[in-house]
This record gives sequence, C-alpha cells and structure tokens, in this order.
Amino acid sequence: MAVSNGASASAAPSADATPPPGGAGAAGPSPYHESSQFRHWRYSRGRLAALRAELNEKSKEVTARNMAAEKEAQLSLGHSFTDPPPAATYPTVDEELNLVWFYCNQASQICRHGFGLSEEVETTAISYMKRFYLKNSVMEWHPKSIMPTCVFLAAKTCNHPVPIDVLVSKLKGFKPADVLDLEFLVAQSLSFEFWVRGADKALRGWSLELQDQAKPPVDAIQRALPAALDRLRWSRYTDAEFIYTPSQVALACFRLANAELVDSFLEFRYAAASATEGAGLPYGLPLDDLLRLTKEIEGVIRDAGQGEFDMKTIKEIDKRLKSCTNPEKIPGTALYIKRKAEADAKAVEAKAEKAAKVAAAREADELTFGGALGAGAKAAVPDDPFAPPPPPPKAE
Repeated sequence: MAVSNGASASAAPSADATPPPGGAGAAGPSPYHESSQFRHWRYSRGRLAALRAELNEKSKEVTARNMAAEKEAQLSLGHSFTDPPPAATYPTVDEELNLVWFYCNQASQICRHGFGLSEEVETTAISYMKRFYLKNSVMEWHPKSIMPTCVFLAAKTCNHPVPIDVLVSKLKGFKPADVLDLEFLVAQSLSFEFWVRGADKALRGWSLELQDQAKPPVDAIQRALPAALDRLRWSRYTDAEFIYTPSQVALACFRLANAELVDSFLEFRYAAASATEGAGLPYGLPLDDLLRLTKEIEGVIRDAGQGEFDMKTIKEIDKRLKSCTNPEKIPGTALYIKRKAEADAKAVEAKAEKAAKVAAAREADELTFGGALGAGAKAAVPDDPFAPPPPPPKAE
C-alpha cells in the first residue's frame, strides 16, 4: 500500500515509490497518481485557504454590484426594492464552508437512506460538491440546489443511475428541470473530470495489508474495520482528500480505530525491511515521517467531529444568505430575466448563423457538383464489373 508523496507545500505530483500490497514487480505509478484527481485536485493548506478567500471576496463584489443593478431595474419598473444588505451580512469563508459541509452530509443521507446507493456513489457525490465550491460561491449557487445534481451525476458516473423522476420524488420542492438544468454547470465546474478515487478501497486494502505478517491478528483487524469506516465517513467533511492521498487518509482512519494494531504492524514491517539487504523503505517514507503524517491527518479528522452540525448556526447562515444571494442567479428577478433574454437572443443568433453557413455550403456544393436530381430523373447506374458477360449474338 503506497503512502508516499504526502502533503507538500506545493502539493506537486510525483511518482509513487512502492508497489501495491502483494506486488512483487517493479515500482510504478498507481492509478491514483496517474489520475486527473492527483494532477488537478490536490492543494496545500495555504493554497486552499487562498482560493477560498479570493472566491469569497470576488463573489461579494459581484453580488453587491448585481444587487445595485437589480434595485435600479426594479425601481425603473415602479416596484419597491429594499436596499442591499451591509457588508457584514455576507457570509465569511468559514460560514460558506460550514454550509457546504452540512449539505455534503445531506448528500450522504440521501445516498445511504434515500436510495441505498453504494459507498462509491456517496463518496463521489460529496467530492463533486467539494470541488464545485472551490470554483463557485454559495452566494451564487445555494448548496441546496447543487446537492441533488451532484448526487444524480455521481450515480450516473458510478454506473448506478437513478431515474430523475425517482430522485425528485424524494426531494421536497424539486422538479426534474431543477436538477437537470444545473447538470452542465456542475460538470463544467468539475472540468468534466468525473473520476474520484476515494479512500474506501484503500481502507479495505489496508485491512488485507495488516494481515501480511507471520501471526496476523485477524480478529482485531475485523473489529477495527467498522470503526475505521466510521472515521472515513467523518473525513469526508474535511479537506483531507485535497491534501493527502487516499492511502494516507485510510491509514489514519485505521489508526484512529486501533492505534496499537497499526503501530505494531508498521514496526514489524520496517524491522523486516531493515533486516533484508537491498530492501527499500516500506511505503516510501521513514517510519517516523509516516507516523507524523498519519497523526496529522488524524487531527484533521478529529477536528471535524462525527458529522454533527450546529443547526442553529446553519440556519442563521442560511437566513442571512437569502438576503445576499446574487440576484442574477435567482429566477424571477429583473436581472435574471434580463440575462436570460440576452442568452436566448444569442442562442437565436447563433442558430441563424449556423443555418446560413449550412445554406452557403449547400449552394457551393451545387455549383461544384450540380444540383440534386429531380423527382422524375433516374440516376445512371454504372455497369457491374462482376456481372456475367452478355450472351453472344444469335447467328442469322
């Protein structure tokens, strides 16, 4: 189980240093290290914080500007419009993140209890939510609207599709169009990179790896696995997947479940490697570095709690968000209607331009090759080169 290439300052990709569990061949990059997730969705803590702060500030500016434009449009129509909220009303980065984590939890509940979907679908849907809000703000797209689309898309990409009518039947106040209309937006925000490598498979890989010793404590491993899976579920409400590899997160979850079990196995594995001439470092790291990294991840997971949320805080954030959501994204507002009309006009213009190009191409073809045959005309059929020769003429 390769765990090298931890959370570096730049989170730069590098090749894996060790073969997978049970592998005896030459070392090579794992599927994770060759994935778009490794190349495009890994960050340092500092980079994540900077991304979110920049997005939060930009969204505040855009929302405030569009609020002023909406007020002007409403007043020009003779409608009343309350003044935009003060700057203090807008959600902070942490408040945005709290709301996103809460709706990630809602996605988990829907996958598990609403449809009995696999853990793979649940992991993927939550990852889609987290990735979406690295590029979009809750001030533009409320997580309540985005979450069902992430679940719907994750079910499809994991080959466990849920019919749209079945999905919305369990979502109060949603119509099929509410989910489908946002599908392209979500896919675009994901850069059309749908593959998600969760830590669930790595966790089960570690359960086998821990048995790779002379007298494996099978009972202890089996007892620790359910608790490790619980810790893995809690880890989904953190940034762990953006900073660490799946195998690193999985090892930390196992160690949270039974530290003595993991530590004794690692000591055995490193002792065996040091006694073997020419053997490299197990898992590509010195033991002290591996334990330091694992404990660091454990702290991240502990800080997240057990997927519990302060509902009073969540409701307060959500209430304030209603007064400072970008009106350009709210159906029925003057700005929304204006932007939609502009988009529709562009679509009509593009369609007309395409039709003109098709007509011009058809006209050019007719000038070169001649027009189409008339209804009564009969196309000449070339002689069949494989037909039998005609019979000789009869002698007179």
